Amino acid sequence: MTVALVGLTAIQFYWVQSAIEIKEQQFGENVGSVLHTVVYNIEKIEAANYIKNHNLNGRVPADMSALLIDITAPGDSCCFNLTNVNTKKEGISYYVTADGQTIRRDRKEILKQCFNDRQYAQINKTHKVDFPNNAGQKASMVSEIINDLMNMQNLRVEDRIDPEIVRLLLEEELNRVGISTAVNFGVVSKVDGVLLKEKDAVDKELIQSIYKIKMFPGEFSLYPSYLSIYFPREKGFLLQSMSGVVAISILFIATIVFVFWYSLNVILQQKKLAIVKNDFINNMTHELKTPISTISLACEVLKDRDIPKNEERLEHYVDVINEENKRLGTLVENVLQSAVWDRPDFKLQKIELDIHQIIQSVVARYEVQLEACEGQVMVDYKAEDSMLEADRVHFANAISNLIDNAIKYSKEKPIIHISTKNVESGMAISISDNGIGIAKDDQKKIFEKLYRVHTGNLHDVKGFGLGLSYVKAIVDQHQGEIQVKSQLGEGSTFVLFIPKNQNHEHRKN
Repeated sequence: MTVALVGLTAIQFYWVQSAIEIKEQQFGENVGSVLHTVVYNIEKIEAANYIKNHNLNGRVPADMSALLIDITAPGDSCCFNLTNVNTKKEGISYYVTADGQTIRRDRKEILKQCFNDRQYAQINKTHKVDFPNNAGQKASMVSEIINDLMNMQNLRVEDRIDPEIVRLLLEEELNRVGISTAVNFGVVSKVDGVLLKEKDAVDKELIQSIYKIKMFPGEFSLYPSYLSIYFPREKGFLLQSMSGVVAISILFIATIVFVFWYSLNVILQQKKLAIVKNDFINNMTHELKTPISTISLACEVLKDRDIPKNEERLEHYVDVINEENKRLGTLVENVLQSAVWDRPDFKLQKIELDIHQIIQSVVARYEVQLEACEGQVMVDYKAEDSMLEADRVHFANAISNLIDNAIKYSKEKPIIHISTKNVESGMAISISDNGIGIAKDDQKKIFEKLYRVHTGNLHDVKGFGLGLSYVKAIVDQHQGEIQVKSQLGEGSTFVLFIPKNQNHEHRKN
């Protein structure tokens, strides 16, 4: 079972780990797609601005398109629709260049400029410019454009791109692919380090980030610059996006562990019950065998004609048979009582009783036994109202079991104190002895059925472990409580609390 638990748990962890790896791979692919789209749009914006600034709002001739980016919306200097980004967000952003200068950008102004540029593009989209047909003039224009493009490559990165536009493009594309966590970006170079970044971005993170892409991929450069981004809370975002999967896995693992624990607990309980049952059967066999053997031996003596018999000897053998028969009856009665109170339909026959009279009658039963061991019972009736609803037979048996235990577990002359007192809602009955006491660990278990305090290899005290469990059952049936206070070698005190008013119908005696 343990191997199965470990195996299932390992499979769950492997499955979760695989799911995380797939999610990370998907995240990386989405980020790569975002970066590719962003740098492509940056190139389009730069080319569109060039066309606008040079009044080339018509479609560029085919033989010149290689010099510029393939522009699908000529004249549109933004070339993105801002459908997934929060265009209502306003505020000031700050960016830092390689030489430490701070660039201040107002998003509201950027969005206004984008809107105006789109309006400009719509107005001039159909406008045609007459390009020169003369080959020399066309070559001159091409040469001029080439020179302009070459000069653009030598410009600083902050002169070629607007960082707030880059931020808008990133937000647009990240929202499109469902990535809603915080992101920092910058432009880095393998030679010059960080060229441009957001003010809060960390240089080390930008340089070491795995999410990079070449800026202006249509250009050739010995020392290209790269758009680099990183996500400060990437792990948290991935785990949050997998919260459902992780929650199901945790629930499944918890269920497996609970089932394992429950099964193991049931097995241990069954094993414990099996041991207790075997001890009970062995003890009961031994207890029943002794009086049966004694009665059998006495009967054989009586039947043997060769053994002289006088009246005194006959009376002695009859007394032996009678005592052992009573002992057998007591043992059988204990077992039968155990069977009776375990029945679900077991009910007490409660009537109004004088508890002091019940205690007095029980104490009278043990007078001969106490005289034989030179013991005594001291009674202190402090309860002014001694009337309670109780079952006469079972309540008397419960008191009897406690007195019997006090006698059996006393190493010296047993001294038993019984006292009663009225409490707020009933009566408290205390029975104390000067016996061997009960260890703290055993005090939690003595009311369990068939449990007996271990005494090593000594079995000088006979019993089945039913007495205290019977007392507890009877007290519970009276809706009361039982407590024990004991220390090894200093005796024990059992306190029974029986409430005055119990939720049942009763008959008055």
